[in-house]
Amino acid sequence: MDLEIHYNVYGCFREPRADVELAKAAVDAGFEGIWIGDHFLPWIDSRPYTHHAFPWFGTLMSEVPDVPVGTSVTCPMIRYRPPLLAQAIATLDNMYPGRFNLGIGTGEALNEAPFYDGDWPGWHERAEMMVETIDLLRKLWNVDRYVDHHGEYFDYDRLKLYTRTREHVPIHWAGWGPTSCRYAGKYADHLITATSAEQIAETVIPNLEEGLDERGRSLDDVDVTSEMGVNIGDPASLVAEIRDRGELIPADTELNNPDPRSIQRVADNRLAAMSDEEIADHHNVTDDPGDVIEELQRMADAGVTRVLIGSHSGDPYETIEAFETEIFPSIE
Repeated sequence: MDLEIHYNVYGCFREPRADVELAKAAVDAGFEGIWIGDHFLPWIDSRPYTHHAFPWFGTLMSEVPDVPVGTSVTCPMIRYRPPLLAQAIATLDNMYPGRFNLGIGTGEALNEAPFYDGDWPGWHERAEMMVETIDLLRKLWNVDRYVDHHGEYFDYDRLKLYTRTREHVPIHWAGWGPTSCRYAGKYADHLITATSAEQIAETVIPNLEEGLDERGRSLDDVDVTSEMGVNIGDPASLVAEIRDRGELIPADTELNNPDPRSIQRVADNRLAAMSDEEIADHHNVTDDPGDVIEELQRMADAGVTRVLIGSHSGDPYETIEAFETEIFPSIE
């Protein structure tokens, strides 16, 4: 199975120091990289933390050497000013060259709307904003002189990064639907997603290839990364925990909802209507590592080149141990 397997600490279930220790355990167990989400507010109110990803990376990269790291994902242009984000990433790459991956998305209202002056823009406007941001980031990372930027959304004079990147920083565009996947191929280096193997094969890959064609690139040039939640343990206990915490992300309807408390109510209502079997299936809850191996194979067959494993319920160390002792040896 030709598939990189990295670990996603998520950044919303444990205090920051505990996520560093979890990352260390994952790397020691054989995971090939570490990723984290970047939220200002959590998706749902029951999640207890949202630490800032970029100072966290400084500690992680000093204590967990030699593995790639990345954001899954950050919105690079509303909560952040793109030149300051470029500076933060350049600083990390200057200290730890070639390890940082920038996963980016157009943003959800819960993270970005409090920082946007005006009515929350629709997806297409945010996507065009992100295209311009990519251009600005690359300009600042690659040009060793003062530059001006006068675009549709950003207007800057006399910018220069004196602490510059040492290596190319790969940009991974978060895509699910046809247009976002095409934009990933056209404007970014790689694609990152969080959906089923079936949707990846039927929607993500074909539209990614369309965007790549527009740039004169091929699928061989890119990584296709997918998040994959895995929760190994006693299924009855894990399902009960998911119900108790209201652990469900109703992203299909709540992307424009800025309030995690309101989103939590939607999640609770949906969970109440789901059977235990539906919850277990939705969250990849299992006590059989063989189920995970089968899903990893489906991902690889769909065209995924890297999977980010993360656990949101139960003991994440139990899932990591299962990968070390049963899953990794079976797929080598």
